[in-house]
Amino acid sequence: MKKITLDTFMDFRMLSSLTFSPDGEKMAYVLTGTDREKKEYVSRLYLRKGDDDILMVGDGRIGEFFFEDDGHILFATDRRDEKKKDKDEEETDPSTVLYRLPLTGGEAAKAFEFPINAGTFKQLDDGNILMCGEISTENPDFYLLKGDKRKKALEKLKEEKDYEVLTESPFVYNGRGLIQGKRNALFLYRVKENRLSRLTGKYTDVGTFRISGKDVYFSGVTYRNRRPNRDCLYHLDLETGKMKQVLGPRLIIYAIEFIGETLVVVGADGKRFGDNENPQFYTFNAGTQDLELLCDADESLGNAMLTDVEYGTSRFTKADGGFLYFPALDRDGCKLKRIGPDGVIETVVSTAGLLSDYDVHQGKIYCAGMFSMKLPELYRAQEGGPCCLTSWNKDVLSDVYVATPRPLTAELDGEEIDGWVLLPEDYDPEKKYPAVLDIHGGPKCAYGPVFFHEMQAWAAKGYIVFFCNPHGSDGRGNAFSYLDLQWGSIDYRQIMAYTDKVLETYPAIDRTKLCCTGGSYGGYMSNWILGHTDRFCCIATQRSISNWVTMYGISDIPPVSNFEGCSADPYSEQGYEQMWDVSPLKYVKNAKTPTLIIHSEEDHRCPIAEGYQLYTALVYLRVPVRMVVFHGENHELSRTGKPAHRLRRLEEITGWFDKYTK
Repeated sequence: MKKITLDTFMDFRMLSSLTFSPDGEKMAYVLTGTDREKKEYVSRLYLRKGDDDILMVGDGRIGEFFFEDDGHILFATDRRDEKKKDKDEEETDPSTVLYRLPLTGGEAAKAFEFPINAGTFKQLDDGNILMCGEISTENPDFYLLKGDKRKKALEKLKEEKDYEVLTESPFVYNGRGLIQGKRNALFLYRVKENRLSRLTGKYTDVGTFRISGKDVYFSGVTYRNRRPNRDCLYHLDLETGKMKQVLGPRLIIYAIEFIGETLVVVGADGKRFGDNENPQFYTFNAGTQDLELLCDADESLGNAMLTDVEYGTSRFTKADGGFLYFPALDRDGCKLKRIGPDGVIETVVSTAGLLSDYDVHQGKIYCAGMFSMKLPELYRAQEGGPCCLTSWNKDVLSDVYVATPRPLTAELDGEEIDGWVLLPEDYDPEKKYPAVLDIHGGPKCAYGPVFFHEMQAWAAKGYIVFFCNPHGSDGRGNAFSYLDLQWGSIDYRQIMAYTDKVLETYPAIDRTKLCCTGGSYGGYMSNWILGHTDRFCCIATQRSISNWVTMYGISDIPPVSNFEGCSADPYSEQGYEQMWDVSPLKYVKNAKTPTLIIHSEEDHRCPIAEGYQLYTALVYLRVPVRMVVFHGENHELSRTGKPAHRLRRLEEITGWFDKYTK
């Protein structure tokens, strides 16, 4: 059989943005792959009609789209000539163009152009379009400027592009850079009048919104210099244009949806388990302007099961037929569930693996998923399990060895630790093998029985790969996922206990050739391991945290929740000591293990200074160390970074493992 290689991921195709047509007879979705020659991602729009998947937009630059009606799709794209683009103008002069595509055939034609960076389009019953768009608090009506006034404003922006004045917090976000003075506003485009109007105030930052007739409800906050870490709920009357706050900042709001005429708010107050607490379901009473608990649930909402084979946007919630649908992570996979007005939750798509996107129309469910260790495909939900409709990735793994995740459970501190082991092809228990411990990020995420390219590539090279979900992981309720003051304690002990269990179960592992890697929280834990044990022959730490004291205030994690991991006041002596006590850098003098540090220059989740500090310490201590810095990449390097950079990252890590195990 053929083997998975480090660059096999460039042959994968990934599905996203699943959307039913208004009549439910057609399904549109985005298919993303890699152009190997150009080493860049290419996204195309497909229409599934009957049993056929029809290519609708093939230029590789498809953006957000929606059905205008049963016969047309409106989609955003940038079709300007690449050679004629002025990069400075592109950055300072915002514009969004929607093209109209007839589903019966023919070329897409330009339909609308908006002088803002827009997204999340919703078409109203009267044909007008409600959308979100980015504005600047300094010039929120920039979109109204025309002619010489706009030209002068653009010239001023170009003159000022090398400067940034900070007056707000948060001021940065991973993947976007500095967000000082920027807000997400609601806009209404009146089609017949060809007129765009801003509906929300210049200091209001809009989150998610839903429409019921002339009523628009949206989550968000209004602030001038410090953003609260709880959201408000607002009501907007489309007829009068009047907006009012109907619920104060009580919850972190994840979603709002109408079930019939009832508005359901999905949010968490964080009083019991901090800012990562699983959200609850509430109904909003417009009369009392208050919330009523619909269901005392403990569901891990979202797609928190990790893989490196995803690309594009996915749906969070969807209202259909008197139910609110949502993805939720259980111990063996991400499933689709729904809740009704009676507060009862039921599972509607259940299979081990990852459900990455979905849509529902009158009870009919299509989803994109990675089930039974397969790569992404489109499925239809039915009794007995999802029915696969496509074969986009069938040939990629044809006659290729794919290691089956072998479940293995350990126990410590009265808790079971779920985990899995991948064995090389033709595994022989009489031989000796090097091994890799891979630690997931989060920590409120999870690994599972899902295809993970980097792990499969290492198994193909002869490594035994193992991974687990220690305390702090998602999918097992609030109490299990809550770490609070326990960073580097119960989680570390459980990871080590799981390592012991793997070594006991698979004595073919050469204990002198144990490797360790992880990213984000997994990078933090790799750094922690570096200072607390020398049982590993080498470590590859990625996008990591090494010093909580210096991490505070420079990340896009809000300062008020940045150190939930220690419940510490960073400006008190006691809080400083708490933060330093759980900082891997405090224990770096114990380090002996050769360490590779992978970090991206534009990582604003775990800023690159965290990697630099660790690198400097290891050089000073004469511990073998190598640091690789990726320019133009952020925290998502391993998942959505440029294909050439993703490959180089894998080559660096694998080469480091090989160096110390061969």
